[in-house]
Amino acid sequence: MARKNRMSIPDAFYHVTTRIAHREMLLAGEAVKDRIMEIIYSTAIFSGVEVYAWCIMDNHLHILVHVPRVPGELWTEEGHEPDAYAFGMRPPECREPMWPSPSTGTVPRPRPAVGFTLEDDEFVERLAGIYGRERAERRVDGWRRLEEAGCAERAMADRERLCRRMYNISQFMKTLKERVTRIFNSPLGKAGHEGALWQGRFHSGVVEPTAAVLAIVAAYIEFNPVKAGIADAPGSWRWSSFSCALGDGPRSVVCRRMYERMLDCPWEEARARMEAIFADRLPEDLDSETLHAICERYAAREDAQEDKSEADGEAKTDCVASGGEEASGNVGGVAHAQPRVRASQAIHVTLQVFRGAFIGSVKFARWALSRLPGGFPAPGTRSARMCSALLWECPPACAA
Repeated sequence: MARKNRMSIPDAFYHVTTRIAHREMLLAGEAVKDRIMEIIYSTAIFSGVEVYAWCIMDNHLHILVHVPRVPGELWTEEGHEPDAYAFGMRPPECREPMWPSPSTGTVPRPRPAVGFTLEDDEFVERLAGIYGRERAERRVDGWRRLEEAGCAERAMADRERLCRRMYNISQFMKTLKERVTRIFNSPLGKAGHEGALWQGRFHSGVVEPTAAVLAIVAAYIEFNPVKAGIADAPGSWRWSSFSCALGDGPRSVVCRRMYERMLDCPWEEARARMEAIFADRLPEDLDSETLHAICERYAAREDAQEDKSEADGEAKTDCVASGGEEASGNVGGVAHAQPRVRASQAIHVTLQVFRGAFIGSVKFARWALSRLPGGFPAPGTRSARMCSALLWECPPACAA
């Protein structure tokens, strides 16, 4: 049976994670982490995506990435935007059963056309990051020789294969994971590893592009070392975007610029906001089991609300998540008030609160479902569960 397509929408932010097989600590070496950090940025340049936050752990990676639309100057047909966000999706024919179905008689829709291309100089710059400049220049020179020999269609086909690996979250992660795998599965065998490196598919969640949500998701990513007990504070873990932004050098300048864009404020203010989120502790009497129960009860209540009238929905959605009278449970005839918990506090208890395909509001989830490309699975087949049991708001920066 074919695997389900990932959630992929145009001009979206994604929180992606991928783990080493069997949870082996193969990324524990400092040199390996330094190399992976370079791979993340060079792969982003090739893929045309923007890395906003990241953290390299001993056995897994977290990345907050923005996959923009294909710039208009690259389109091959004016007025026709390429469906690059759908490149990573398996075409419908891959999901069709092996036996014929006379009842349907539908014709499978082909994979979206590429619809854009790059100038040769830009191809060289992008390819240099993943193949090296010398190899990139040889490849582009090979296209020119093919065109001079009357084989322009072969050169164009190779260009299109490369373009199909750009501006798409699945293709970005595929290229990234392949490059990291080569570090361990080199022909020389110096790393002492053989076979599959990664534990199945990577996880991805579509993130609502608001400053509050992006800041909390970034904080979630950067709080991993503290939660794992291998760092005293997010800024002390060398292989994270926040720690990198606190340092010096060209990479630090890039990280600070990303925080400024993400929070729409100068770096010093962005730093204060992030530190306020890190310092926003949970109530002492709230443990991970209670928090999980809060998430489950609120998610179940949201599912039930979808079938009710708009008037009833307004009365319920006006209630703040995990707080107020509406958030009180009633077990055995006794009311139990649920504590008011912010997402920024929840990262200190558990890293499992961000569940499902979306991170954000119900309104954003419905909008994302409506943006699925035509000819692919219907919106109703996708899970719209999200961590709405938490308040998506940042504490004041002065709380840091």
